[in-house]
Amino acid sequence: MRTLRTGRRPLFFAVVAILCLVLIPATPAEFRWVNYFSTGLALFWAVVLGLEVVAGRGRGERSAGL
Repeated sequence: MRTLRTGRRPLFFAVVAILCLVLIPATPAEFRWVNYFSTGLALFWAVVLGLEVVAGRGRGERSAGL
């Protein structure tokens, strides 16, 4: 059985997205769009970087010139 590797970058952006969601109640109503936008952007990067790890194009392979 093959284990799924996860990198640090996708996990970092997933944690950032969760923190942005947690901070929504403490944010003034007129600035909540910043939290929503930041959550969406962090989720986008978490997914894209996660797909990069799953596809095997992690950091080590790109630095080798592949």
